[in-house]
Amino acid sequence: MDYHLNPAARHQARDPYGAEDYQDLASFYTRHPELAPTPLRELPAFARALGIGALYVKDESGRFGLNAFKALGVRYAVDRLMREGRIGRDSTLVCASAGNHGRAVARVARELSLPARVYMSSDATAGTRQAIASEGAEIVVIEGSYDDAVGVMAADAASHGWTIVSDTSWAGYEEIPRLIMLGYTRIVHEVAAVLEDPPGVVFAQAGVGGLVCGVAAGLVHEWSGRRPALVSCEPSGAACLLASARAGRCLTLDSPVRSVMAGLRCAAPSPAAWPMIATGVDAFVAIDDSTGVAAMRMLARPMSKDPAIEAGPSGGCGFGALVAVMRDETLRPVREALALGPESRVVVINTEGATDRQLYQRLISG
Repeated sequence: MDYHLNPAARHQARDPYGAEDYQDLASFYTRHPELAPTPLRELPAFARALGIGALYVKDESGRFGLNAFKALGVRYAVDRLMREGRIGRDSTLVCASAGNHGRAVARVARELSLPARVYMSSDATAGTRQAIASEGAEIVVIEGSYDDAVGVMAADAASHGWTIVSDTSWAGYEEIPRLIMLGYTRIVHEVAAVLEDPPGVVFAQAGVGGLVCGVAAGLVHEWSGRRPALVSCEPSGAACLLASARAGRCLTLDSPVRSVMAGLRCAAPSPAAWPMIATGVDAFVAIDDSTGVAAMRMLARPMSKDPAIEAGPSGGCGFGALVAVMRDETLRPVREALALGPESRVVVINTEGATDRQLYQRLISG
């Protein structure tokens, strides 16, 4: 377990989006009423067991007919690019992915009758590859890491004139990731539509930081002066946001990134996401794989009358981080800094369901 506190965040967080951005996003959903919100599930028994006042899980395991949150950003970004004439009927959509983002891009491309190519690391599971291939996308396997796949994908796209739809940014490629992260703010909008008052703390998964950035922006937009505290959650074997926060700058991990949480197995933050993360995240927490898997099992086999929640390895990271903060003495400073206790109302994001059914069943059967 590891952590880093960012006490300056509460005073520095500024929404990177403007009123026109949020209006355009709202108009998108007005045009697409079929894109329904995901449920916000309350877990009172777990809340009592952890010593907090209320616990809600924003369950993204069925978002728009897929089993992860990524379609939130992809659908909005592609729609906007089409309205601006930057994606046409002869476009090819490409991305690099650990699984969930790639499937979202492939699904949107299939619905628009466009070809799609998804670049994946060689360590992606067969089940994850098959899920993306089932959407009609071509899978390109790259020897190496997710970050290696990003590099090859970007070079191929430049050579062929393909449209990159990525939630990871790099020099010269920032606008589309920014649109995708704007799409992610919808999660907070949906939470605010259910909860009359803001929660005290929100736990969100990290990866390259796209979701954390979107959630941080959404919290400022929806609740302004009453902004909830935000905790960035990562696997210990791939904690690039935590390392960057500690260094005070975007940092690439030197050692190989390893974790069963494949969607969070990233070596470097997205530069487009970093400014909001640096000022809008109150605490960075990294948990080991065993804690994350235990969280998956707890959600699958709930206490008392709490609802069962299907969370994949990356999906369980937020809940695992909350459990660790409340129970592990190593993380006591995080618990105290966030004033987590009997009066606290906490929201955890479950970012994915069983994206690889075979792996999911194996992990929760223990």
